[in-house]
Amino acid sequence: MKNKKFWIFLFFLLLFLLALFFLPVKEIFQGNVLRFLQDKAEENFIFSAFLYLVLCALAGAFLALPGITYALIAGTVFHAFWGTVLCALSACISAGISFLMGRYFLQDSIKPKLMQNPYIAKYFMGKEKKNLLLLLFITRTIPVFPFNLQNYAYGITDISFSLYFVCSFLFMIPGTAMYTIAFAGLQEKKNPWIYFLTAGVLFCLLMGMLYFFKKREKSMEIKEKT
Repeated sequence: MKNKKFWIFLFFLLLFLLALFFLPVKEIFQGNVLRFLQDKAEENFIFSAFLYLVLCALAGAFLALPGITYALIAGTVFHAFWGTVLCALSACISAGISFLMGRYFLQDSIKPKLMQNPYIAKYFMGKEKKNLLLLLFITRTIPVFPFNLQNYAYGITDISFSLYFVCSFLFMIPGTAMYTIAFAGLQEKKNPWIYFLTAGVLFCLLMGMLYFFKKREKSMEIKEKT
């Protein structure tokens, strides 16, 4: 455990130094990140995508950046397809960082705070946590659980990091696609309604899943009382 903590600490340190070297610090403080990434994307798409991943992953993990911000930047700069891929990947990297922090550094201090959230306490800490993969699918596709809190919560469960990371990425795609495609549609002058229609269909699917989850939740509560 101590060796793992050392290597993970070293990873975070290298990540921080990497961020200082590559990230557009001046543009961040001036609020010109979006324009900077758009200009870089025209010059070098791969480098711009790399900057986006590092920036959003760190901001999400350490500044609790709202998920919709990932999608706004991704859809505007990288459009629908690559925007969705990069948005889901950056959110997944952010979630992975929080997972590792929760598992190796913050487990004792974060658990009491997590227990204050009724959903987290029931599904992550209580007897409901029978199928963590199913729980991961639900929490990544349905906007019920606070994103940053659940990342720390998974860190104190027994799910493996590799399974958590890969499945998080796959399960995040529908939700990130909905926002990213909608924002990409705002940039399209030709047939933007296709983007909005696609985002609307995804929204209806996610809301249908949310309704099913809530209905199942109520039926389970009734069974517990009887």
